Amino acid sequence: MGIKPNFTRQDIQKSFEKLLDEIERKQIRCLQMLGEKCLTEARLNGSYQDQTGNLRSSIGYMVFHNGMAIHSVYDQVKTGSEGVKAGEALAKKIGSENPQGVCLVVTAGMNYALYVEAKGFNVITSAEHLAERELPRMLEKLIGSTSKW
Repeated sequence: MGIKPNFTRQDIQKSFEKLLDEIERKQIRCLQMLGEKCLTEARLNGSYQDQTGNLRSSIGYMVFHNGMAIHSVYDQVKTGSEGVKAGEALAKKIGSENPQGVCLVVTAGMNYALYVEAKGFNVITSAEHLAERELPRMLEKLIGSTSKW
């Protein structure tokens, strides 16, 4: 007399899919929080004089899932509507180049952002350093929360 399972292969498959969906949701939430931290860092600690608001308006982020933008934050500062468009366009270009998985794209989308950085002003570098420090911590926390399953 053998042991008969009270579940099917489909039940196991559904459980794994549910687990993977939960992990993806947590990854997305994690990247949204990191995007907010980077945006705050770049906007508050930008050490340049922004005449039109375009450079600060071009700073923002998008979260992508399988190449599709699912969350975006670009806010107009002063009269910087051109900056919002430039930041969003750059983020979409970069994000669509990564068609699999979840990714965060943080931009300073004005074409002169690199020039301002080269002059010794902080535009987005401090946000990049923040992301390099915070992402491993956030992923470690995410991994720790999933190991309980």
